[in-house]
Amino acid sequence: MQLKPVPLALMSIFGLSGPVIAAGDVVEIAPVIVTANKIEQPLSQTQGSVAVLTSQDIEREGATELYDALSNEPGVSVTGGAGRPQNIVIRGMTGNRIAVVKDGVRVADGYGANDINDVAGRNSFDLGDIRQVEVVKGAGSSLYGSGAIGGVVVLTSKSPQDYLGKEDGYLSAEAGFAGISDKYTTTVTAAKRLGDTEHLARVSYWNGNETKNFAEDLYLRDIEGYSAALTSEWFMTDAWLLTGKINVFREEMIRNEGIPPVQEDGNGWYSKSFHEEAVTRSVEGRMGAEWEGDSLLADTAAFNIYYRRTESRDDLDVAMSRQSHQDLEYKRRLNDSRQFTDTLYGSSATMQKQFETGAVRHNLAWGVELEWLEHERPINKTVSDSNGVNTKVYSPFAGATTQRGGAYLHDVIELGQWRVTPGLRVDYQRVTATDAKDIGGFSLHDATSSEVSPSLSVGYLWTDTFNTYLSYTHGFRAPSYDKAYGYVPHFSSGLNNFVIIPNADLKAETSDNLELGAKYDDGALSLYGAVFYSRFDDFIGHKTVNWDDELKASQVQYVNLDGVKTYGAELTAGYWFNNHYQLVSKLGIVDGEDDNGEPIRSLTPLEGNTQLNYHSDKLNAFVRANYAGAMSRTPTCQDSAKVEQECATTSGWLTMDLGVGYHFTPDLRVNLTVHNVLDDEYTRYQDVAGLAKSNTLYSSEPGRYFNVNARYSF
Repeated sequence: MQLKPVPLALMSIFGLSGPVIAAGDVVEIAPVIVTANKIEQPLSQTQGSVAVLTSQDIEREGATELYDALSNEPGVSVTGGAGRPQNIVIRGMTGNRIAVVKDGVRVADGYGANDINDVAGRNSFDLGDIRQVEVVKGAGSSLYGSGAIGGVVVLTSKSPQDYLGKEDGYLSAEAGFAGISDKYTTTVTAAKRLGDTEHLARVSYWNGNETKNFAEDLYLRDIEGYSAALTSEWFMTDAWLLTGKINVFREEMIRNEGIPPVQEDGNGWYSKSFHEEAVTRSVEGRMGAEWEGDSLLADTAAFNIYYRRTESRDDLDVAMSRQSHQDLEYKRRLNDSRQFTDTLYGSSATMQKQFETGAVRHNLAWGVELEWLEHERPINKTVSDSNGVNTKVYSPFAGATTQRGGAYLHDVIELGQWRVTPGLRVDYQRVTATDAKDIGGFSLHDATSSEVSPSLSVGYLWTDTFNTYLSYTHGFRAPSYDKAYGYVPHFSSGLNNFVIIPNADLKAETSDNLELGAKYDDGALSLYGAVFYSRFDDFIGHKTVNWDDELKASQVQYVNLDGVKTYGAELTAGYWFNNHYQLVSKLGIVDGEDDNGEPIRSLTPLEGNTQLNYHSDKLNAFVRANYAGAMSRTPTCQDSAKVEQECATTSGWLTMDLGVGYHFTPDLRVNLTVHNVLDDEYTRYQDVAGLAKSNTLYSSEPGRYFNVNARYSF
């Protein structure tokens, strides 16, 4: 009987975790190892819904953004794209209610109105440097603490060993093109083993445009960026490994056409010139030590200290004119610079221990985290007109520090056919204003939060190939500094002027989540299904609380509002017909409403995809149908003038994708993917959810486009 290897990319589509029995042959497959739960397990044995995306998957799709990479996973979507902030949605939760963790370190929060990261997103990393992406669907606060109330995205970077294998050196050049944004990417990767050390250097450069819509009539930004990373590992002894990594990321987006913002003293201004330059920078550094041995407390341990600074800066320069009733021309120039800085200092220790007590087997993981964050959002605004030059430097959010600490304990208990997984985490957070004792006349004081987050999963292995589970998880999100320390005036020529005032007495948002699931996997046939229900309480939202007679404006404050509930189902099925052909289908739906019975904004219609894969030694190919049902369950919507009107709805849609990858030689690999082959015009509900129908003219998905990715190893 012949053994033939199958790439991890094909297996990871639905998590096969053992040999595939197909047409009398055995196809040997390496297991998908899931690390998002802090304990490595094959995907088919996890007691919860976790989606896994490998670097091979990313290469096959030619994906360069999270927007592309996660677009085919039910219950998960990313709004935005190249040149636009990217906002992750998992089972109806979005914004900073989703934790994003890269190599054990949190990615900086995004920000925007209504808890949507539509001003600054969370994509300040090179996706080509990622070995694996794991998406935990549902709360993960028992392991990851605050912010994991709705889900977790765990990104793991490549290490020198991923390239070296048994060789002492590696060098490759990679090039790609993403038609969704006309983005060209070039990457050089070098790895070297020197004695007891291994090193990896990777440099990427890209140039392109903003993600297009179907009509290609958006004001497009020009995009240019680079990422450089150096990773070193030193094997001190058989038990100790020292690690270090430094990574820099920079992306610049320039737009030279647009409409000026509405001015304080009225409408009627038109832009004569427009220039916007947005720059995102991120610097990361990490030093650590890993130990493996046999002690009373642990079999493995990892200790890390880390630093991350993320800065987003948006500079706007607009020259405007306006005609008066007397035919006089008035001129005005606006220079507006907005900066968002998030600096993190942290340390962590994680340990694992396997042991047996009688007939019970334990796989225990525990750890501690300590972090210090610094936040700033200064604005520098200058208006030049016939009245002179008026410069205003201010911070709508007081500068602040956040100190947080957490400790967790997680166990996988095996007793016969039963699998019980209890977990518990304790967190404490304190937010302190650093540069002012008051803002807008409102005094500021420390905002503290603490939470105990339990989780419990109980599973039963009916056979070697079939198991079921019932899981409970608790999630929470501590109030952030921008909710506690914000004073943000919103004035226009209309009658709906308001000022957001601070509130340092907010309580943490919490969630309680139940999931019932089943997983069957005999190698040839794989069926994963789950139904879930989540209850979220003390949601933080804005509410009108008072009237400022002096400013003639409403006072709006972030407060703890009533909760919401979400529920839905997901199903993934796959079948190997033989050594070459595999059929995979995914389907999911997310529904929910608030305590008043009104649908929440971030629902997902019934959507999914069906994909036929072909694999041989040199050739890999797929054809995929993507589809979604209509969505008409919408909340109450308002236009830009705060007038209620009809919300955006979407029709059902169906698109087709084709992909092929070929190894011309062992050192040369080329992948080509064509998306939306039939050039259909459609709009995803996620991209227009919560918007008034009149504000969705440019929200359609792009038409037909192709991605190509090639790599040559020297």
